Amino acid sequence: MYNGYLKNGIFPERWKKAKIIPIMKPGTQTCEEVTKYRPISLLNVGGKILERALINRLNHYKYSMEFLNKNQYGFIPQTSSTDAIMALKDFVQKGFSKGEITAIVSLDVEGAFNSAWAPSVLKKFTRKRMPTKLIQSHKKLLQQKKSKHGNKQHQTGKSSE
Repeated sequence: MYNGYLKNGIFPERWKKAKIIPIMKPGTQTCEEVTKYRPISLLNVGGKILERALINRLNHYKYSMEFLNKNQYGFIPQTSSTDAIMALKDFVQKGFSKGEITAIVSLDVEGAFNSAWAPSVLKKFTRKRMPTKLIQSHKKLLQQKKSKHGNKQHQTGKSSE
């Protein structure tokens, strides 16, 4: 069933719905500030399984086709910030041994992963010649996701159909 969904680029609408539950962050007393809460999404189990299958296929493609930059350490299995620091240390040491000066600029973009612009991600998939069905499945997953906060329902994305 899941292979059929992925093969045909389908992500059922009922699996795109999430119920959002706000959970107070650890160490926080009762508070009216929204930033003191962490949103937890309760998702359909079928959708979670299909999403995991899609992620596994995306991961297989990106690793087998060298899709990512070799200097990317975040969101890569078996890598950590320690690996990034060690690579930076090696880079600085090589430059130092050649008499070069090294300057480092570091940015921590809050919420960067969650705010990735879907059309840009899909465009990159196309440019990197990712299989069409995989792109279609990912697009269907991102289109018209629905969440429910209390009694209010919200929708993200826009259908292109």
